[in-house]
Amino acid sequence: MPSPKTVAVIDVGSNSIKLLVARSGKTPGSVEAIFAETIETRISTGISQALPSLTEAAMAAGCRTITELVRLAQGYQPKTLRIVATSAVRDATNAKQFIELVNEATGLEIQILSGTEEATYIGKGLRCDPQIAGIHNFIQMDLGGGSLELIRFAQGQIEQALSLQLGAVRLTEQFIADRDAALSAETADRIAAHVSTALQASGFSFEPNAAPLIVTGGAFTVTRSVLAAQNEQTIEQRCPVLHKDEITELKALLMALPLHERMAVPHLPAARADIIPAALITIDSVLEYADRDRVTHSFYNLRYGIAAELLS
Repeated sequence: MPSPKTVAVIDVGSNSIKLLVARSGKTPGSVEAIFAETIETRISTGISQALPSLTEAAMAAGCRTITELVRLAQGYQPKTLRIVATSAVRDATNAKQFIELVNEATGLEIQILSGTEEATYIGKGLRCDPQIAGIHNFIQMDLGGGSLELIRFAQGQIEQALSLQLGAVRLTEQFIADRDAALSAETADRIAAHVSTALQASGFSFEPNAAPLIVTGGAFTVTRSVLAAQNEQTIEQRCPVLHKDEITELKALLMALPLHERMAVPHLPAARADIIPAALITIDSVLEYADRDRVTHSFYNLRYGIAAELLS
C-alpha cells in the first residue's frame, strides 16, 4: 500500500537521469531522502545545434534508464511518482516523440519544465538544506549539461530567477572541436568570453557582494568529489566550501590532460571527462564576473524542490 508520506522524483537531465525517493522530515517543510540513484545517460548530443533534436539512440537509452529508475522507485511504493525533464528535452524539436516513447514504456508522463520553473524548483530544493536554514539572503547557481540556473534570494524569497544556455554539454559542443585532446588556452578564453557576455546580457545581479553563493548540480558535485579525492577524502568528508583558487587550479590541471588521462582522474566519472573542462571554465568565469572567491556546495537540488512540493 502506498505510503502517504513517500514521493519519488525522476529528473531527466542533459547528462544524467536521477531518482530521489523522499518523505517528510522531522521539521515542517523539510525533506528526508530515503533512496537516491544517478545513472549517467547523456541524451543531449546535438543540443547546441540551431534546431536541436534527440537522436534515436539517445531516446532509447533515456527510456531504458527512466524505466529502470521507475522500477527502483516503485519498490518504495511512493504515493506519487513524478518525472520531469529540463534543458535537453525542453529544447529538442522531437521532444513529443521522446515523451510518447517513455509513456508507452512506463505508463507515466514526462513534465517538461520551463527555464523559470526549473530555476524555481531548484531554489525550493535548496531551502530544504539544513546547512543554510539560517541564511535568508543568498544567490544560488546550478550548472547542468544544458543550462545554467541563477536564483537570487532576498529574505528567503526568490527575487530573481533565470536560466541561461551555458550548460557544460552545450558549451563543449559549441567550442571544443577535438574532445580527445588537451584544451588550448585560446579555446578556454573563447568559452570564458562567451559566458561573461551571456551573464552581462542576462541582467542578473550578483549584488550584494556579501550574499553567499550557494551551488548545486552535477558539475559542482564532481568538482567537490575530485578535490576530495586529492586529499584522500570522500565527498561527504570534504568541506562544502570550494575556493576559487582551487577551482582555477583544477581547471588548469584537467585542461592540460588529453581525454584518456582525464578519464583516469580519481572520482571523475568517465562519462563526464569530456565536458568537465567547459564546466570548470564556466564556474571560474561566473565567479570572476560575480566577484566571489568561494562557493558553498549543496546536495539539495531540483529533485528536492519537487519532492517538497509533492509532500506539502
